[in-house]
Amino acid sequence: MSKNSEKANTIFSSVIGSFNPKIADNIIDLILAGLVTCPPIASDELDINCFLHEVKDLLGSPIVHGQDVRVLRTSKLNPMCSQDTGEMEEHFFTNDPFTIPKCKKAFLDGYTIALRGMEFRSDEVAAIAEALADLFGQPSVGVNVYLSPPCSQGLACHYDDHCVFVWQILGRKHWTVSTHPTAVLPRLYEPLKNLGLKSDSVRSMQMLIKEGDILYIPRGYAHMAHTVYDEMESQESVAADYSLHLTLAIEVELPFQWEGFAHIALYCWNKKQKKECHHLVDSNYKKPSVMFTLLLHIAIKLIADHDPVFRKACMIASKLASFDCERENHAEAFITSQKATFLYVIEKIKVNCSFIKAFKCIELVVQERNDSTLQWMRWLQHLPQDGVEDDEIDFNNLLGVLEDLFALYSNCIKEAIVEFDLFKFRFCRDVVYEEACESFNILLEKYKKTRNQYMKGMLSLHRRL
Repeated sequence: MSKNSEKANTIFSSVIGSFNPKIADNIIDLILAGLVTCPPIASDELDINCFLHEVKDLLGSPIVHGQDVRVLRTSKLNPMCSQDTGEMEEHFFTNDPFTIPKCKKAFLDGYTIALRGMEFRSDEVAAIAEALADLFGQPSVGVNVYLSPPCSQGLACHYDDHCVFVWQILGRKHWTVSTHPTAVLPRLYEPLKNLGLKSDSVRSMQMLIKEGDILYIPRGYAHMAHTVYDEMESQESVAADYSLHLTLAIEVELPFQWEGFAHIALYCWNKKQKKECHHLVDSNYKKPSVMFTLLLHIAIKLIADHDPVFRKACMIASKLASFDCERENHAEAFITSQKATFLYVIEKIKVNCSFIKAFKCIELVVQERNDSTLQWMRWLQHLPQDGVEDDEIDFNNLLGVLEDLFALYSNCIKEAIVEFDLFKFRFCRDVVYEEACESFNILLEKYKKTRNQYMKGMLSLHRRL
């Protein structure tokens, strides 16, 4: 057994050991006592000091219902019955302040306790989250814990905007998972819908997850779960048959999807063009370059709205390829598959990126004088700079740039289409995969640094309480 495997086993054993008590009351105290709120940090916030200054008055405050913890149930289910559509979640706390005694009462009434941000509250859980983030080449992994009473369902049937590993710590749970994903792969932070899911073997899988089991649920697959018990068991066993599980969420943020990689590749290529042509002082050259770059960013986003490949995780920084050194063929195949996906993305950009569609988006923004629909581009400001500052795009204030672009091309659309297509062709022909990989990795490290600073700070705060 390798040292890494031994370390992993030790960490997993520590997590399981930390939930030793078998009495639900003790578990609730163990999970909730002494916790403080973990204020949410924006996904593109890379200045930890700025963030801490904004939330300084909240640090050390009690946990907040709805933000840190939820206490909820879906109408109780008879384990022998099928699930019907239209189930609604009930939340125990509405306007009442959250307290642990009330939480215990809710648990006895069939409510599930869902605590967010376990990676900020437990060193052992944080170690697992950090290792998983490295393994999948993402900035961070979120971890929630769910404690459910016997014969109950917490969350209504739903799908997630991220992939989830469900790790059953105590008890057992019956899961129903759809065999068909949503029509479009959901993005992180997009609005989700509650779904009805019948216990139909053609449409769903039924699984009983026991202590130590891990269930993987891809994003976009509807699912629900409820605690069960054997009718032949003693009443004492039934009373103790609650469920405790962790969910480890692999959240793929836009910069680290293949769409994000395409934006990074365009950014790198355009920077290279600026360096090579920096001696030119002709603004007639520079201005179209900025405008077409912005148009192409928007056109790439429009493709990603419909192409699931663009929404998938770009895993060029994943440790999966080196996880098993003895399987060199597997590592080579993994690396080759990533480059093949990149070539697919570039081909789609070459064929499908439309000046007209992108320009219509800009026209709408200019007419409404509201660039909120383009705030998704803000993360591009965090890409590595190379010292060429002329004609930079201010991604925090796009309206002025868009007004210039609209004025420049609104009366010469045909000529603009020809120029845009030539610009797009040059990008698709000359873009360098390795250069984009380098910038991708630099950006990833920036995100990881901020997330780790926040995580370590919250862990330190919890240790002192």
